Amino acid sequence: MSSKSNTQNNARLNKILSKFNPWIGLLASLCIIIPSLYDILDNPLKITNDHFILAGGIFLLVVFLRQIFDRIVNLEGME
Repeated sequence: MSSKSNTQNNARLNKILSKFNPWIGLLASLCIIIPSLYDILDNPLKITNDHFILAGGIFLLVVFLRQIFDRIVNLEGME
């Protein structure tokens, strides 16, 4: 049961993220990652909300990079 709801949630998330241009999403995720990383480096041993923001930004970075690479791979096969 949980895998069925998990796949539905993944499908919704994928549908929402596919509407964005992956290059804009990549830049937006970098705008999330860089300030939070800067704040984390001030106090590296103290867990704050910036750690969770950084994790979310890295997740978005990976998702958008995957979309970019998938588009590149699909374009190579069209020749």
